[in-house]
Amino acid sequence: MKSNNPVVSSIIKNYNTSQKAFLPKVVTIPLSQESESCYTSIVKPGDTVKEGDVIAQTEISKGWTSSLHSSVPGKVLSTQACFSPNGRQEFAINIKFGGAFSYLGKTHQEMKPEDYSQSDISKKLIKNGVVNTFKTEVPENLGVQIEKINEKKEQHNLVVRLFDEDPYRITDSLISKFYFDEIVKGARIVAKAINAKGIVFAIDHKSDSKDWAKNPDYKDIYQLEMKIQRYPCGTPREIVSAFVRGPLNRLCNFTLTKADLFTDSSTMYEVYKAAALSIPCVDRLVHFSGNCLNASCMLDVKLGTKLRDLIPQIGGFIKEPAHIIINGMLCGTSVKSLDIPITKYVKSVEFLSKKKNSDEQIYSCINCGNCRFACPVKLSPDILYNHTINFKLLKETYAASSLACIECGLCNTVCPARLPLCQTIKVLKNKIKE
Repeated sequence: MKSNNPVVSSIIKNYNTSQKAFLPKVVTIPLSQESESCYTSIVKPGDTVKEGDVIAQTEISKGWTSSLHSSVPGKVLSTQACFSPNGRQEFAINIKFGGAFSYLGKTHQEMKPEDYSQSDISKKLIKNGVVNTFKTEVPENLGVQIEKINEKKEQHNLVVRLFDEDPYRITDSLISKFYFDEIVKGARIVAKAINAKGIVFAIDHKSDSKDWAKNPDYKDIYQLEMKIQRYPCGTPREIVSAFVRGPLNRLCNFTLTKADLFTDSSTMYEVYKAAALSIPCVDRLVHFSGNCLNASCMLDVKLGTKLRDLIPQIGGFIKEPAHIIINGMLCGTSVKSLDIPITKYVKSVEFLSKKKNSDEQIYSCINCGNCRFACPVKLSPDILYNHTINFKLLKETYAASSLACIECGLCNTVCPARLPLCQTIKVLKNKIKE
């Protein structure tokens, strides 16, 4: 798929820095921030909390306890249901802002990778609640990922994607531009945690920030240039393929596989803050854009801040938004409410007006075959859809082919009947895994 999206060097050049978002009067922090995990509140209405205080915990295998932290100082108001950016209704803790900050505006002593042992790193990342947003729809606890890798006692590599897998999003590209040194430090910390054989930065081949590879300070990091004009390009499958086919494969003493640890700029920046500065995850860098806004911008937002509290800082709406897209047009979710709070896995928010003659009706399959031609892994999405939705029987081996789906969503974009093909295949994949 040829991309006609905003991810071009000229757009990236227009951004110089990120800004601190306005502080909200009340934050709403959902108790589900990562996949396969729901936190249990340990605070009650009337409690006073500081910025960074643990407000909820969840048990992970082997006795690990991951924590959710208050993003602001203040008073706990209630625990009630809210809609999250993933479109689900979940319980959330409401905290009224008030008091002095523990981390915001403070100077922090930076620790270096040699200041702590390999085992300390995963503990610190779990404790401070760092999630891996390489796949925004399936955010994983990074510390747990590291623990699982180390359990196998096999040497893996670390891959950091410096651009966004969704061509309608530029968050990771901007973070790479603004905070490259912090990303490098975060990558070295994670590489030490998994005893990585190599560190590979996947980068847009048209990026103006490629010259860092010539700097001897970064000689431990390999640069993998990728042509991101085609989608999909940021999945493990595409990154591994680009590495194997390219010149880098001949220069390295290792090779990439899909079993390696894949992360992104956003995650490495959070690792730097959590491990090097000992700051728990209490905020998030989010890109705001869309034809309903006067201008787009990158804001550092406190977790739990609702979208409506951020609109005045962006300059208000010039058009009434009909669609609110979280995390990109292809890989993201459409939500309806401005009361959606920012969570750890939110990278971008796009406000779009309603297009003329917009048709959102789902029709019956017309057997056009477009989804089969578009699928990069050569599946038959229509057949898998009929098997799951219309109970058309298939051989187990054929149904198991759904496991090869990379969830790029291309089948959805070319379907004239607007069938939820990608989402249905994901349901089938989960059933097979169970």
